[in-house]
Amino acid sequence: MTVGTSILRNAASRASGDLAGRLRSWASARVGSREDAEAGERAAPGTPEFKFLYDVLALDPRGVSAELNAMWPYLEAGRVAAAYLLASDSGASTLCASVLKEYLGEHGVEVEVERVADLGRDFDKGLYNLLDALSRAVEGYRRRGYAVYVNATGGFKPETAVVYAAASLFGASRVYYIHETMGEVVELPTLPLALSPGYEDFARLLEEPLARRELEAKVRPEAIKDALARGILVEEGSQLRVRRWVRLLLGAR
Repeated sequence: MTVGTSILRNAASRASGDLAGRLRSWASARVGSREDAEAGERAAPGTPEFKFLYDVLALDPRGVSAELNAMWPYLEAGRVAAAYLLASDSGASTLCASVLKEYLGEHGVEVEVERVADLGRDFDKGLYNLLDALSRAVEGYRRRGYAVYVNATGGFKPETAVVYAAASLFGASRVYYIHETMGEVVELPTLPLALSPGYEDFARLLEEPLARRELEAKVRPEAIKDALARGILVEEGSQLRVRRWVRLLLGAR
């Protein structure tokens, strides 16, 4: 489950005075800012802010957490045995994930939290690390016999779009989220995606940038042109490379 900052935003409207101001500033803080670091420092059950967030969440879980609102039908049906929470590389997201961990743990769910390095700081690096964490989580839970459902409600929208494709390639059972307009859970099947022939070659051949003429000796020029047009390949001077997160997807089985 990707984790955003809805808990902070919604809890701020239920707070007053200085606390309300702090929660609002944390929810809107730039990643890596002083306010964001301050939020991360409160990501422990012993802090007053953590206790307030937890108490507000416990009173109205669906109204406070977008992630729990999407998960609620599964929780009510007793279908959630474990949850893997993927926080962005920010104090605010880590704080929200820690509060969610406490809440889900109190309700009998096995929970792990991973703060994904560079997510929200550097698009390419962060997305690579997110997909790497997602692939490990899906593989690990499938090996234990679980059906894996990916809750894509929280977090950044561009990354969410890639997470759906990745979940399909990595073998998750479903992807679900709360539809912003209809306000109800939308469950998407993970389609059996197939990569076009030859794309796997890019993952294998381009672990390091390669001169275009060298790649053209190994791969059809038409395939290179198509991959450039789709953004799979990036041209830097006379060299071509595959973004690390794209290579991870191309190498998925």
